[in-house]
Amino acid sequence: MGFLVPSFRNSARPQDKEYNCKYIKNKQTIVFIGTYPPRECGIATFNQDLLVSSQQFLGSNISCKVAAMNFSSLDTYIYPHEVAWEIDQNNKNEHISLAKKLNQDPHVSGVIIQHEYGIYGGLDGKNILDFLDTYGKPVVVTLHTVLPDPTHHMRQVTTKIISRANNLVVLTESSKHILETVYPESIGKVHVIPHGIHPTTFTSTITAKKKLKFTRNIILSTFGLLSRDKGIEYVIQALPKVIKKHPSTKYLILGGTHPLVRRTEGEAYRNELAALVTKLKLKQHVKFYDQYLSLKDLFEFLKATDIYISTSINPHQAVSGTLSYALGAGRAVVSTTFAQAKEIVTKGSGSLVPMKDPKAYSQILNHLLSDKDALSRMHRQAYEVTRPMLWTNVAAQYSSLFTQNYLPPINLKHLQNMTDEFGLFQFAHLDKPDKKFGYTLDDNSRALIVCSRLSSTTTQNINHLTNIYLHFIQKCQQSDGSFINYIDHQHKTATNQNQHEDIEDSTARALWALAEIISNPQLDQKLTALAKTIFVRALPRSKHISHLRASAFTIKAFSQILPFISEFKKELLNEIRIKSDLLVQKFSQNSVKSWQWFDDYLSYNNAILPESLIIAGHITSSPKYTKTGITALSFLIKKTFSSKMYLPIGQSDWYKQDKKRSKFDQQPEDPASMILALVTAFKITEDKTYQQLSIVCFNWFLGNNSLQLPLYNYQTGGCYDGLQPDRVNLNQGAESLVSYLLSRLAIAEIISS
Repeated sequence: MGFLVPSFRNSARPQDKEYNCKYIKNKQTIVFIGTYPPRECGIATFNQDLLVSSQQFLGSNISCKVAAMNFSSLDTYIYPHEVAWEIDQNNKNEHISLAKKLNQDPHVSGVIIQHEYGIYGGLDGKNILDFLDTYGKPVVVTLHTVLPDPTHHMRQVTTKIISRANNLVVLTESSKHILETVYPESIGKVHVIPHGIHPTTFTSTITAKKKLKFTRNIILSTFGLLSRDKGIEYVIQALPKVIKKHPSTKYLILGGTHPLVRRTEGEAYRNELAALVTKLKLKQHVKFYDQYLSLKDLFEFLKATDIYISTSINPHQAVSGTLSYALGAGRAVVSTTFAQAKEIVTKGSGSLVPMKDPKAYSQILNHLLSDKDALSRMHRQAYEVTRPMLWTNVAAQYSSLFTQNYLPPINLKHLQNMTDEFGLFQFAHLDKPDKKFGYTLDDNSRALIVCSRLSSTTTQNINHLTNIYLHFIQKCQQSDGSFINYIDHQHKTATNQNQHEDIEDSTARALWALAEIISNPQLDQKLTALAKTIFVRALPRSKHISHLRASAFTIKAFSQILPFISEFKKELLNEIRIKSDLLVQKFSQNSVKSWQWFDDYLSYNNAILPESLIIAGHITSSPKYTKTGITALSFLIKKTFSSKMYLPIGQSDWYKQDKKRSKFDQQPEDPASMILALVTAFKITEDKTYQQLSIVCFNWFLGNNSLQLPLYNYQTGGCYDGLQPDRVNLNQGAESLVSYLLSRLAIAEIISS
């Protein structure tokens, strides 16, 4: 995976009467091809959700536009502004014309095609091949249907798509396995990106049931466009045994009939279902909603649902957006055994049943409904395990498949939410501050560094936050110039942790943050004056700092502040040399040929040690410091980078010399430390290897990691707290947040170099 850096061109776009929207001059454009709302189609909804989330991820410098496929030339949809072209799917010439226009447009950088055999016209949708044969720019194709035994002609069509696509996306591991087995030429091109889900707050069913007037009911639901492969009749047949045990049960069937089904057989299937309901005397227990629901209405029904039923009887169905949305809303699921369900429905979030088996439905529904507490736990687990599937994360993974690079826009929403008038809270429960744990000097110092660096790179008003974090440091300073680290939320006083923990690192980070403020000419002079006052009061205490990482942070702080505090220049340089000599001594004592490090283990925030020596060597013109720093950084790189990704030292146990390294718990502080060190090394040495490695390391946050799951949450602007062996830690605490923001700002300094 990579991130996208747009390369803009200055040529204007030729006028085109087929464009029904305005292009912004010089904006790079990604074109989304497929069906699109208001056309009623699952692919259309997917396409829109992906586009909206991609536009949010890519920000204002990239334009996302749509080429919408119409069923025929007679369709007269009123499309939203992002639809720039309307194509008759049965007209080959319109496919070719679209390709030519995109080739000629210098701003179009690539297309994302949502592929389904029935939406491009011709036998097995072969008209899309006319587009692909003509179009000459990068192509990403999402294959929504992957069959293990395709017809000869379908295989021919798919083979040509695979040959032309730069990257292929499937939505399940099962689909990837089938695709690479049936089409070996696809190997190396296939990426698994799950169906996205919308952000929604987790709730119980109580409020939604009250709003929908189902307060006294158990609610089962199924939604989606009706067609015969839905298999809803088998659920209806199961209901009498469920109602006998749970008489308040209502089954809601949500959604209109699929437009293509309506064209061929009208409402025959819906009428058959209604007749079955009447035959089984279930009119009081089954309710049809024959309409295409808005997203808002859909989530209202899902939040009222006790168990969602995914009913497909198509064994070749790869994925169901309705199943994804139900789990993402935090609802337990009973599903038939199609590919996606087997991968994402676990015992903790629901159950699987065989296709076309009413008895199995009734047994499992009765079992789940008999234990309300267990059902509530399933709701919570369904919600938590699906957070990596948020559309914003899905959009990031799609964007990464283009060959160019792009940085996510700065999003301070979570930083603001985690901060009150006193300071930045230490921990979060999911994306909400967990206030009972209070605040730390560590986190507020790093947040102050973020604000200082943002002051010159963003138009966002961050003065208020800068004031809060600087004054927090002031409140942590004691009368003798030292600092405390932990402050209680309720009483705004020091906690007992300050007496029981070593807080040298916190003190050194505070010095670094103060140095950032003092050395920033763009900040208000009152802020820099206050920072200098705090710094000078702390300076005598800094001589007592002796721990390795605290010494390294002190070197970094003193080196940065040297030109701005001339009256202490001699004293600061002396301390830089003393602490650098300490690091070099520790390196010499512990290093052997196979282990070139400052200690006999690697632990947390490792890269600050070599970074500080590289800085010291640059400031003092000492080759000894520089050589030791470069050697140690090279060793750390060998231990933490594979050929394709960054692998942080796991925090579950330190990596001891001659022992196996711990792979988890991977935490954002570690890649942030490495990125800052690599950026420093690149700036000082101009060795582009460091630049390239820093980009690989940053992609750890975006999903290029051991679990291939993003840590950065584009929706909130927060960062998840780490990678466990089997999951992402979904809490978004302060350390993770500021680690991401520091990394993001550091990378932005060098990507154009």
